[in-house]
Amino acid sequence: MIKTGNFKLVNIAIGIAGTDYGFNINQLMSLKYTESIKSASVRMELQLTDSRSGVLSAVQGMEPVYVEFQDHLENSFSTTLVVYDVQDRVVIDGKSKATLLCCSPDLVNNAAAKISKIFGEGGGKAIDIIVSDILENILGTERTLVDFAATKNKFSFVSCYWSPFTIIKWLASKAIPAEGGSGANASAGYAFFENARGYNFLAYDSFATKEYTKKMIVGYEEPELGEPDYSIIPIISMRVTSAADVLRGLNYGSYSSKFMTFDVKDMSYTEHSFNISKYYKDVPKMNGDVTLPTYFEKFEKKTAPTRIMSKIMDTALFTEGTMTQDSTKQVAQSALREKLFYSKEVEVEYIGDIDLYVGDTVELTTYKGKDRSLDGNNSGIYVIGQIEREFISNSDRMTTKATLYTDSPGNVAETSQTKTDSTLK
Repeated sequence: MIKTGNFKLVNIAIGIAGTDYGFNINQLMSLKYTESIKSASVRMELQLTDSRSGVLSAVQGMEPVYVEFQDHLENSFSTTLVVYDVQDRVVIDGKSKATLLCCSPDLVNNAAAKISKIFGEGGGKAIDIIVSDILENILGTERTLVDFAATKNKFSFVSCYWSPFTIIKWLASKAIPAEGGSGANASAGYAFFENARGYNFLAYDSFATKEYTKKMIVGYEEPELGEPDYSIIPIISMRVTSAADVLRGLNYGSYSSKFMTFDVKDMSYTEHSFNISKYYKDVPKMNGDVTLPTYFEKFEKKTAPTRIMSKIMDTALFTEGTMTQDSTKQVAQSALREKLFYSKEVEVEYIGDIDLYVGDTVELTTYKGKDRSLDGNNSGIYVIGQIEREFISNSDRMTTKATLYTDSPGNVAETSQTKTDSTLK
């Protein structure tokens, strides 16, 4: 844990009626910033005091807010958001304060846009191209499209007064990565999210090949002498919040499902069965080729499906391509891939630098028992699914809470570097 403050406010400015009003560290009571792999927008809560000017009374919503701060290593964070709500406006004994809830301007524009339009008209367009077009030309975002993985399949459809983010979320479940191979290795399923860098559109499979950027070690203490290893983050606390959620998997049909289709073109009826025992081994996983979970063996080919889906379609109207050839397989794969990605959820808390973002991968190492032997079931490679950074005025430190996800148990012998130059409690 760092022994000095890790938060330095550079600037907070709010534009009210065409005038920018600045707030300093003495007027900042608390700041909470959140980004999530399940969300298309970052959010921030600012609790400010304005006892001298009373300017916060003029905030009515949609005012631009600029925030910039640094950590102890001079890593800088800056963003421009808009106010979407004002809460807890309090005036007592001449002292006043208010909490401003802020989000990205795109989230407000998204809520106001309902689209009825043909996308991919004619021969269809690659899904990642459609997503980029929605963000840049329909939503008009000024945010950077940071990491957009190319998709293999083309798509053509009509949006029935959906919002831009609803369309993107719907397309994400059907997207196949261009570099994912074919057949069983071409898993459908993308994550669309915003972090401090910008927008990301990434295949769930891609996280299996990302190199981890930091090592998180539970109970690690930095050496008293010499420079600390900034690639290691000492974890204050760790909590495994979910390890399987089998019931959700059963409801989703992630283990055993059946898809029934009726084609108006030739009046044909087809059943497509899906079984996890056959598919799981071919899914790229964060911790390599791990052993199949024991309970997966119960879902054999003759097991009754836990979810049955049906669809009426007319393939005579479809654009011939990857999507129309394998649409039923993609529905089943996508349900499984998303379930596997979020199969284990771990929450960690630390006080350190601010250079980690949602979508980054880390190596987590934890221990069990009095002898502190390595816990292989909960250690391994994880992806950061949520970041919550919070500063409170009675402290000079910013605390980070991170939610981590992994799709497989870790192989500590291959991934752990925990006992190198470290002192453990």
